[in-house]
Amino acid sequence: MNKDLQLEIFKALLDYEALGDIYEEKEIVILGCAANGKELKNEKIVFTTKDVQEKLKDFSLSEINENTQILADKDFIKINRVTTTANETHLELLKSLCDLEEFLEDM
Repeated sequence: MNKDLQLEIFKALLDYEALGDIYEEKEIVILGCAANGKELKNEKIVFTTKDVQEKLKDFSLSEINENTQILADKDFIKINRVTTTANETHLELLKSLCDLEEFLEDM
């Protein structure tokens, strides 16, 4: 448990939330009987522990995941666990559940 790392994770989430919703345009291929088609779709970009790791290069993904889970257990943030086909687990940081002052008081 690294309280400094937890603070940095929480601040990174608050910074991301301050940007507002960010969307990415993706091209989706539609397979049909006679012909294939393409459709453009806007998807919301979700902030993950991989994004946090890019900002905090001194920490491993497992350290960041562990401390992010602690923040979620303490009800500071809401997360979603994601496991890829390569058995790599990372967490989506969905939203903060308090402001920075409350976080610092309760930490």
